[in-house]
Amino acid sequence: MSRSRSTLVISLLLLVAMLITSACTAAVPAGPSAADMERAQTLNIAVSRPFADPTLFNIYAPGFDRSRTGLGAMVHEYLFYLNMETGEFVPWLAESYEYNDDYTEITVNLRDGVMWSDGEAFTADDIVFTYEMLRNNPALTWANESNKAVANVEKIDDLTAKFILTEPNPRQHLVRETFPAVGVWSGITIVPEHIWRDVEDPVTFKFDPPIGTGPYLLESATESAFSYTRRDDWWGTEVFGVTPAPAKVNFMHVGPETSVALSLSANEIDSPAIGILSPGAFMSVKERNPNIKAWTEEAPYAWYDPCPRALLFQMGKPPMDDPLVRKGISSLIDRDQIVALAYEGATVVSDNVWPEYSGLQPYKDAIADVIAASAVTYNPEAAEQYFTEAGYAKDADGFWAKDGERLAPLLMTNGDTPEAMKVTAVIVDQLETGGVAVEFQPLGGAVVDAAILAGEYDLYGPQAFCPGTIYENMELFHGKFFVPLGEPAPWYERNSFRYANPEYDAAVDAMLVALGENADEATLIDIYRQAMEVWYNDLPVTPLNQAPALVPFNYTYWDGWPSAENPWMMPVNWWATMNLLLTGYESVETGEWVPGIRAAGQ
Repeated sequence: MSRSRSTLVISLLLLVAMLITSACTAAVPAGPSAADMERAQTLNIAVSRPFADPTLFNIYAPGFDRSRTGLGAMVHEYLFYLNMETGEFVPWLAESYEYNDDYTEITVNLRDGVMWSDGEAFTADDIVFTYEMLRNNPALTWANESNKAVANVEKIDDLTAKFILTEPNPRQHLVRETFPAVGVWSGITIVPEHIWRDVEDPVTFKFDPPIGTGPYLLESATESAFSYTRRDDWWGTEVFGVTPAPAKVNFMHVGPETSVALSLSANEIDSPAIGILSPGAFMSVKERNPNIKAWTEEAPYAWYDPCPRALLFQMGKPPMDDPLVRKGISSLIDRDQIVALAYEGATVVSDNVWPEYSGLQPYKDAIADVIAASAVTYNPEAAEQYFTEAGYAKDADGFWAKDGERLAPLLMTNGDTPEAMKVTAVIVDQLETGGVAVEFQPLGGAVVDAAILAGEYDLYGPQAFCPGTIYENMELFHGKFFVPLGEPAPWYERNSFRYANPEYDAAVDAMLVALGENADEATLIDIYRQAMEVWYNDLPVTPLNQAPALVPFNYTYWDGWPSAENPWMMPVNWWATMNLLLTGYESVETGEWVPGIRAAGQ
């Protein structure tokens, strides 16, 4: 072979090799980008509004947003968690509790090995300090509640604390405002003594950076997002042998409902908070993205939150101090229309302030006749009778008036919440149609929170009534929580409406005694009926509807979400129990670890 031909052959062989190499290279798909890999390890939660103060991390500061910031689930932890789906009271920072014989003391045994995120040990000193701080600073959130219920907390040793109560209460461990356990939403939060003991004013303290025992650290905070990163040194990894799956969690405001729907469809978020997506928007998202699923496969798709909605009457001043006026207004509210228009059929009407859970049905059945004779259903003819008996008559324009003044109540609502704005829009229209000249006032942020507690409204709604258990919701209306107008009430649904009736109080007190004596259900139901006969006659608030939690989950990046088919946990990202949604927990019943959510495909 000549040199020139040989060179040609070699050149052709090299060319073929280059083409083959090029083809093989082109055939190898590009690996996931850094952005894709980060997204696959990130959990994104959409919240309903921007954050008013992204420099405030003090969970006790008045007006602090526990729900949307995620701080209570990511950074903070609690002694116990109640799994309302399974009924388990899950030990966490504590291992056990025990009452004394007369229910005036609770001794709590803490878990060994719990550490604050700065490396300090979590001990009984932190619990003692927290309650002393609440006692000395009544302006802190839940301080008044705590001080009324807990006289003192004593340290027995580093891992044992004794709660000394102001009065016997066999249900103390379930009261979120006075005990460090989470049943519904949140609870008393223990703070690190070694940091807070040097704070001059706990009310204005920013707590930046926030130190907690939880599995995440706050990485950054802006008006649009609170971002958390997973701790490699979380105590639970050593004690429980688990690590939460998401490396990063963002609570982020992406805009109104339409923006949230688009972001969910595009896999940019993994779940929205309660009250953002309507059923119509959810169905639109579901059509675009088959990985989006809700609690149920069929309508109404929602999980029923244990906090039914009600309209509050301010009984501390006229005219809402008149039960006839309250009943007249209640009779003008068409709850079926609220469900149809404001909730698009995603819930059901309610004639009481307890959730529609099967375990509570015997109590509801026992007062069916009381409810039927009450003013909690739409009845315009009855409304006319109530207003007339109260001394009102319709003026020339068809509005109810008395002594020359129209019945013109101030209806306040939380203007930051889409659910509240939709519901109150329907109520305003209904009341005005019925002859009540409503003055509508939407407020937001800390302003509306302070106004509710101070009682600066005639009507307020929709208000959630939690936690949804029989005694605890009965107690919300007890006169012991009454404070004069202008002074802050203990909590929104805990008598911000200024109700006091000794006859009702006596029934509530009798219920607590019966619970302490482990009375049978028939006895409890009888006491409940006595209380409700008084309650419906007074009507301190009027029920509206059950609370739907239409909270879709995105299965693109994360799997293992709870559902009606697998109800291992409540589907809530705005409660402090979201901690367990990520980490899982040890079942009280089986002793086995119930895993949290996991990366898709694992």
